Amino acid sequence: MTPTGASLLIGQVGHTRRLPRHHSLRYRVASVLVDIDGPEAPASRGWTFGFNRPGFVSLYTSDYGGDGPSLRAWVEKRLTDAGSTSPIGRIQLLAAPRILGLAFNPVSVFFAHHPRGGLAGLIFEVSNFHGGRCSYAFPVDDPGDGNAAQHLQTKKRFFVSPFNPVEGHYRFRLSRTDEQYRLSIQLIREGDVVLSAAHTARLSPLEPRALHSAAWLVATNTTRIFFGILWEALRLRLKGLAVFAPRRDTIDTLPGRH
Repeated sequence: MTPTGASLLIGQVGHTRRLPRHHSLRYRVASVLVDIDGPEAPASRGWTFGFNRPGFVSLYTSDYGGDGPSLRAWVEKRLTDAGSTSPIGRIQLLAAPRILGLAFNPVSVFFAHHPRGGLAGLIFEVSNFHGGRCSYAFPVDDPGDGNAAQHLQTKKRFFVSPFNPVEGHYRFRLSRTDEQYRLSIQLIREGDVVLSAAHTARLSPLEPRALHSAAWLVATNTTRIFFGILWEALRLRLKGLAVFAPRRDTIDTLPGRH
């Protein structure tokens, strides 16, 4: 899995809850994939897309990572803490951009590449409605000669949904080519798959014409994500699912704690 050019991703997110009640939800979503050191994209030269500056669509690196000196330093430290010894070259971020200054990212993905191009590590940064953020970092040994899917697993450490306690573990499966992207996440508890989520999308160059052709989807992106999650929560509550509260004064509720 090698770096790609700055891209616009158009696709959908689906959630399927298996226990204790079956429930599913799907909504369309737009995301961008850019280098955190600055995207080489025609769209970044005008008002349509702004990188660390205002734009109809924008991405600010300050919205991600911790409180360190730079986002690159945070990515490198998280991977080092996770056991990586590889040097890091290009780092790309896949996230839902701000639309007119507003965004909500349930899951953002960092692709850290070797200087020679192969994948050196992945970080999944998860956010919740309480302002908390948590990251899951994984060293990867990918020589860059193929697009094999990455299969990863980790203990759940963070409160996300009011219908799930923190207990359990995640299974991630991620694949990406220059044209297709797929991320699936399973929440496993006591040997059972409680919840499955998947983000699938097609990639196109991040150019003004691509943003213009998907104008309506992009313009309503933040609203769709935010209210889609709230709508799911309302339906689950009406189905009688028990609710859990976030842990006070932990990463569940303190922004920037990872």
